[in-house]
Amino acid sequence: MSRSESSFLDGKTAIVTGYGGVGYEVALALALRGAAVVVAGRDESKGRAAVERIERELEGEDARQGLDRRFPGAAFEMLDLFDPSSTRDFAARVIASRDHVDMIFCVAGVMMPDELGLTSAGVERQFAVNYLGHYELVGRLMPLLRASDGARVVTVSSIANRPTRFDLADAVAARDYVPSISYALSKLCCLMYALELNRRFPFVRACCAHPGLARTNLFSGSKGFTMSLLRVIFFVFPFIRQSARAAARPVLYAALSPDAVGGAYYGPMFAFAGPPRRALTPLRARNERLRERMWTVSEELTGVKYE
Repeated sequence: MSRSESSFLDGKTAIVTGYGGVGYEVALALALRGAAVVVAGRDESKGRAAVERIERELEGEDARQGLDRRFPGAAFEMLDLFDPSSTRDFAARVIASRDHVDMIFCVAGVMMPDELGLTSAGVERQFAVNYLGHYELVGRLMPLLRASDGARVVTVSSIANRPTRFDLADAVAARDYVPSISYALSKLCCLMYALELNRRFPFVRACCAHPGLARTNLFSGSKGFTMSLLRVIFFVFPFIRQSARAAARPVLYAALSPDAVGGAYYGPMFAFAGPPRRALTPLRARNERLRERMWTVSEELTGVKYE
């Protein structure tokens, strides 16, 4: 990496939710390009370990080029997207310590837990962590995004973002809990949110990306039929999954590429893997009426209305 390549984000501040897998690779890539990165997550020991790994990578890059320390580096902050009070506290700390935020990467997520989990407000766990917590986080940090010269928000969806039914009542577990449906709903809303955010707020370039099938721990947390089947498929066809670093490329492309445009959706070229390219946006995500309904429900569930 040349000096110019490793410094084009000098002076930029980025927040990345999630410290493992794709989240870690996104944070590392931003730090190596000169951004000051806030790594946010709910496990302090894992989060600090991720930051230490990033710092070692930065020190190694300096040593390879024979230069003194030039990277702002990374810092860890506690954030549990399942807990609205944690999101409020995190946003308050960021606002108190910084005058702007340039990029927010909404990467953290959970996938198809076997048991139904509900927030204190009765919101289903996957919807809360994958989507609603990020809606609240970005909303509370909008003043700092507005203060940026060229703010970016990137959400992370999934190739499994087409629920068999679209009913926002499922966000509060109004029907029997079906892990795959709740996951698909949450990831569809991540995409719909990026499109709607980009439409409503011209000072933010919002995009969405999906990582394809990545070799991360996301697929190891469930014993249900769908996840068990996926693990068998991955064992038989290991080549359909790509590394976490490769899976992070569409996410980084959405924020950093001069060819990326606001309101677009990006993913691997071959859906499961490959270099980044425009992805097919589901019809539901293109429906402005559905997006407006989702936005209203988000306001009601969080009490957060964007400026």
